[in-house]
Parts: sequence; structure tokens; C-alpha cells
Amino acid sequence: MIRFATRLVRQFSSKIDEIIDIGKPSLSKGILTICPTPIGNLQDWTPRQDKALFEADVIACEDTRITGFLIKMIKNKKLSNEQLAIPENPKEYDLDDDDFSIQDVIFDSTKQLQLKLPELNQQEITAADFNFYKQKKIEEMKERVTQEVKKQKEYLSEQDPLNFMGKQDYEEEMNPSEFEVYGLTAPFMVYLKTKIAVAKKRKGRGILISCHKFNEEKRIDRIIAMLKMGLNITLVCDAGTPAISDPGYQLVNKCIERNVKIEVIPGPSAISVALSTCGFPTENFSFLGFLSKEQHDRDENLRFFIKQPRTLVLFESPSRVHQTLLTIEKIFGETQQLWIGFELTKKFEKKIRGKCREVYEMLTDPKIIRPSHLKGEVTIIIAPYTTTYNDELKAEQFSTGNKQNEFYEEEEENIENLIKNVEALQVAQAFGEKFHGTDREFNEVLQKALRISKTKATKLIVEVRHMQRIEQNLKKIKERVGEQEEYFK
Repeated sequence: MIRFATRLVRQFSSKIDEIIDIGKPSLSKGILTICPTPIGNLQDWTPRQDKALFEADVIACEDTRITGFLIKMIKNKKLSNEQLAIPENPKEYDLDDDDFSIQDVIFDSTKQLQLKLPELNQQEITAADFNFYKQKKIEEMKERVTQEVKKQKEYLSEQDPLNFMGKQDYEEEMNPSEFEVYGLTAPFMVYLKTKIAVAKKRKGRGILISCHKFNEEKRIDRIIAMLKMGLNITLVCDAGTPAISDPGYQLVNKCIERNVKIEVIPGPSAISVALSTCGFPTENFSFLGFLSKEQHDRDENLRFFIKQPRTLVLFESPSRVHQTLLTIEKIFGETQQLWIGFELTKKFEKKIRGKCREVYEMLTDPKIIRPSHLKGEVTIIIAPYTTTYNDELKAEQFSTGNKQNEFYEEEEENIENLIKNVEALQVAQAFGEKFHGTDREFNEVLQKALRISKTKATKLIVEVRHMQRIEQNLKKIKERVGEQEEYFK
């Protein structure tokens, strides 16, 4: 009777996957899918995003409440262009006690889990689970050896760990109740898969876990472990594309290092929306994210782009947007062209383009922009710091150009006068060689010939007579030198 009962339990355990609709464990690795979410208008939701979200085993969220409410809205097909207002009642988040308790379960250590969940020690391990963990254990050991090979090539070449690993008898060493791969025990994975199956059956989606900027670094290893164990995980943020000015880049970086497959779904981003509608050059732009809270760092960051003009994109909070506009005005001038947008893609979106001072005055005028309208992230685009988009710079260059033109004109006039003086001197010198009259007569001749005043003619005569005396002295010196040469001969 006992043997019959034991056999019945084993048969039931072997069919447990089919009963709870888990399916046989996959020997392939899981996939991390980066899934963007609407930045305001829920009608931007696409079928591909829908598939990624609802077919995932685990959904890593920036905020489980926002993602839970978004999922509820999508399932109820209440998609509109109004802001996604998070309700105060937690029951409307599409979250239950399992969603909150699973957070601690997944990210606690194995010892803590055994104390917190005694049922893990009693979980029945099926033959399929055993074979699955056996294969994963081999993969883990190979990966560990591969990493050691990179660090200690010489040592590992002597020890030949790959051959040694291949000769081991895994069947004898593995104990299903204590079996652990990537920090996850076999009973825990069965427990987790059961929770996923129950969540999909009851709610139509996998389990939700939080992954934000305050805990991302601590949770990366466990998330990658679940991916290595074959679970498919979708990464989402509150609004927009994960890892772009949002949590996620550390997880993606580690997945690349650990050879985890990554898929990306293109989708909403405030950066592309703003650039496409601002009308500024977009072939070369820089994204600055949120500027530093330190005023000195903000100034230096913006001042760098005065010498390297390009379109700048940055985000700002509603509480600091006025101060940021004043900083832009201080660095680039009050006539600098810029674009500002908030509530993008939503029903009451607002877009303003103009000079920095004009935009600032509009934002501070409650008749034009109510303070209650400034919500969420504010997107600011600064046009390139060139004469095309900055009147002060244009006026400054125009003024500098005029001064340069005046300088060149003055130089040309001096050169022309110099040429005229040289020509007049040459003419006067030519006349002086052949003219044998008095200087007064010579003066009159020069006035008529060159059409110059009596004073200029007098100066020319003085220079001509001076040059004649020099030539006479040179002639005498040459004659004396010639006499001495003949004497020595």
C-alpha cells in the first residue's frame, strides 16, 4: 500500500508541470526584453509591446504600482490620450499580496528563504526539473571555468580543468534538495515557476518585481540568474524607454557581459518627440539629461557648448525649470532661441519656441501658463549657439565686422597715399636730374605737373636734393676707390 502511494505521488509529481501549465523547463537561456511604455498617450501602445509585456515570466518595473495600473488599463482597453493618473486605492493597481511578498522572496538569500518559506524544503522535484538543473549546473560550471581561463590562463592550462570537469559523475554528486545554480535552488525555481503560472492564469501576466535606481545594482545578479535559468524578463520604466535617462543601463551592461540575449522594442521617447517638432538642426545634437543641482557644474556644462555649437536636449523638473532658463540666459544670452515642451503626447500638451527671455516670461505669467500645467518631466531644447539662432551674437559679429572693415579701409587709404607719394617722388627725381633752374622754378613745375600744393612740392624738392647729394658722395667714393686700385697695381 505504501509503495503504491509513493508511486502515485511520483506520477503526480511528474505531471505537475502539465497540471499548473508550466511546461517542461527549457534548456535555453531566457531573454531580456527592453520594452518602452507611452510617455503620456496610452494610444501609442503597440501589439509588439503588448506581447512583450503579457508573455513575460517576470516584469521588472521602475514602479510596480504604475506598471500594475498600466497593465490594468491595457487589459480593460481603456487607452486614451489623457495622463495616466495613479489611483490612491492600491486595489486598483492590479496588485495583490503575492506581488508584494514575491519581492522579498526572490531577492533574499537562500538561507533566509528556507527560514521564511519552509515549504521550499518540501517541494517535490520532478525528473524533468532534475535533468534541467543538471544541464544548468554543467553550463554554470563551464561558464565559471571560462571566466577562470581568462584570469589564469597559465594555471588552467596546466590543470586542464575542462577535461577534469567532463570526467566528473554528476549523478552521484547532485542532491535535488540542495541543488543550486546561479544562486537559485531547485525548490525555489519550482516555487517561482508555480507563482508565475498562477499569476498568468489569474491575472494574464507574469509576476512584477521592482528595479529602480535605488535597488538596481543589488538586484542585477538575481535577475541575471533568473534569465540564465530560462525565465523571460521584460524591463519597463514608468514612461519612455528604459536605460535612456531611466534605470536599466546597469542591468543591460551586465547582461552583455554575461552573454544574455537582449531584445529591444523601439517606442516612445521624449527626446525624439521634441527633436522632431522643435525645428532646430538635428544632424548633430547632444543629450544632457538632467543638469546638476550645483550651479557651478550647470554653468560649466552649458558653457562648454559655446565653442562647440550644436543642438542641446535636456530634461528638467517643473520646480527647477525657471532657474534653468535663467542659467541658459546667463550663458547664451536672452535672445538665444530655445524650445520647451511638457505634457508631450497628452491631451493638454504644450510646446513653446522663442527667445530665452520671452519663454521665461511666458512660463512665469499665470495668465499664459498655469503652474498646475507644469507636470512631469519638462523637455528643453537649446538651438546651436550661432548667429542664426542668437540675435546678440549676430549683432556682436556685425559690430566686429564693421570695425574690421573700417580698419581695412584705413589701411587701403594709407597704402594708396604711400603709392602716390612714391610715384610723386620718382617723377620729381626724374625732373630734378634734367632741370637746371632754381628751386623756386622747380617748385612751380612740380605743382603744375603733379597737381599738388606748394608745401608738398617743397618737401619733394628737399628729398630730391638730398638724394642727389647722396649720389654725388657715392660717386666721389667710387672714384677714390678706383684711384687707389690703380696705384696698387
